[in-house]
Order: sequence, then structure tokens, then C-alpha cells
Amino acid sequence: MSSPLLTVSTSPHRLGRTTIRSMHLEFMLALAPALLTGFYYFGLPGLSVVLLATASALLTEIVTVRVTSLPNRVADLHAVLLGLLLGLILPAGVPWWIPVVGGVLTIVLGKMVFGGLGNYPMNPVLVAWVALSLSWPEHMNAYFAPVPLGSGGEFAVTETPLMALKNDIGSLEIYELWDLWVGNAPGAVGATGSLALIAGGLYLIIRRLIPWQIPVGALLGCVLMSLVAAYTDSRLLEMGMEGLAANLKVAWFHLATGGLMITAFFLAPEPVSSPVTPWGALLFGLGVGGMTVIVRTWGAWVDGAFYAVLLLNTLTPILDRIRPKVIGKVIGGAV
Repeated sequence: MSSPLLTVSTSPHRLGRTTIRSMHLEFMLALAPALLTGFYYFGLPGLSVVLLATASALLTEIVTVRVTSLPNRVADLHAVLLGLLLGLILPAGVPWWIPVVGGVLTIVLGKMVFGGLGNYPMNPVLVAWVALSLSWPEHMNAYFAPVPLGSGGEFAVTETPLMALKNDIGSLEIYELWDLWVGNAPGAVGATGSLALIAGGLYLIIRRLIPWQIPVGALLGCVLMSLVAAYTDSRLLEMGMEGLAANLKVAWFHLATGGLMITAFFLAPEPVSSPVTPWGALLFGLGVGGMTVIVRTWGAWVDGAFYAVLLLNTLTPILDRIRPKVIGKVIGGAV
């Protein structure tokens, strides 16, 4: 190239303090409220699932870089973050080998087979989750009813609020919305505490580690599609529930349950597999939120949040083409 395309100002330059390792540490810090909420309601079974998934992912990356020619980047803690996220979206009632196998799949199938960090087209955690769900659905549906620490109760497998809603629209009247928001409901270890996930997500947005467009788009898309789903659901009329109040109740239910919140703030904005342009990120989020409710309402699966992200990941290259207008004059193909 005979002429530079980028002009950099003269020194002195200031070195940024954010590194890949520090960014991953902040993501883990943002997940701490969700982890604590999961431990409070699911105790040692929930914590053991998270620890096994994290340890499995880390060990798999250590072994993989030793037997391949891929760069050794274990110190950046990406494997630890991926394992932590996987553990948080697994049920507390799964057998011990499920998070172990999931950690291996996350690193090998979701990340390393594409060349490591920065090269994979889809979220590695969700690639592993889908593989586990399709292979062992009976184990992946082993959701525990919450037993708060100190209550002395015993854990038992039960259906989640979304499972109940799929079978009977009357489930809207069974669950208290406040319980759903604080995590006092059956579900994955770290996906039930919506308020804890929102707190962690807001921290990431304030720190500018994730674009606000993706979580806002996901929540907005969920609300809009929930209102459409409620408006077209004849079962609500049969129960005598109609009007805007009933439709909004359905929307609040969809927002507070399942994997939507951990998807909106932690899985969908994954830096490698999500769009980087503002409009692309917003459309990506809207698609994730809308597709989540579509799958929940009319699809075969109970919760569509994780599938929605994988589907939208395939559109990321297209969405990244929606970029701001170039400022400058084009001469010979270069700006």
C-alpha cells in the first residue's frame, strides 16, 4: 500500500487499561449477583453444577492448547467465563457428568474448532447447551423447585413456569410476579433471578463492555411480540382475561421467566458473535426478543431465548453491513 488509510495523531499516546483478561473478570463480577441468587435458592446442587462446568471448560482449554498448535491464551480467563455461563444456564438437578461434558463441548465444539477466541461464528456456550438439550432432554429438564437456604426443605424436580404456561394459560394466575423477578421459581441455576441479572447487565452497560442496543432491543422485542401473542391467544378470552391489562400481564410473565434476562445481558451481547454497529445491534436484539416469544408460544420448545441467539448469530455478518454513513470523499476506492 503506497498511502496509509488511517492517520494517527502524534505522540504521546495513552495506553488503555482494559485488557481481554480484565474484561472477562468484569463479566464474571457482573454475574456474581445471579450466582449468589442461584446458590440461595438451589444450594449446593446448583453451585456444584456451576463449579463442574467451569472447571471442565478450563481444563479442556488447557489440554486443547497443549495438543494443538493454537496459541495458549488460558490466562485471559475466557474459558472460565464460558464455563461459568454454561453452569448458570443448566438445571440444578442434572447429573454431574452433564456440566462436565458441556464444558468440553463449549471449548472444543463451540470455540477451538474455529480457531479460538475471536473466530467462532456462534456463542460457544449456547452451542454446547443445544448439543446437551438435543442429546439428553430428560436430564436437561431436571429443574429443581427453589429451596431457600436455611429453610430445611428438600429439592424435587418440577416444571418451570414456562412449562406450565405451555400446557395451561391459567398458570398466569398461579405464580406471583415478584417471585419470578427475584428468582423464587423453578429454572436454571443462574437464569431465574431476573433482578440480579439486570443489575449485572446495567453494570456492563455503564462500563461500556456491552452495547446497550442489544439488551434494550431484546427486552423491547419480547414485550412487543408478547402483546401480539396475548392478543391472538383465544385461551385468555376463555378465562375471561381480556384487554390491555391481561396482555401486559402476559408480557411481564415472559420478561421475568426463562432465560431471557441472562440472554439479553450476557449471551446475546457476546462480543465475538454479535453485531458491532449500533443499528445492527438493535435489530439483533429485537430479533432475539421477538424470536424468544415466537418459539415459546408457537414452537416445539418451551423456552426459545437460547435458540433465538444462535439463529441471529448467523445473521451477524449481514447486520454488520448496516453501518453509519461514511464521512469523507472516496478516491480510488479508499476514503
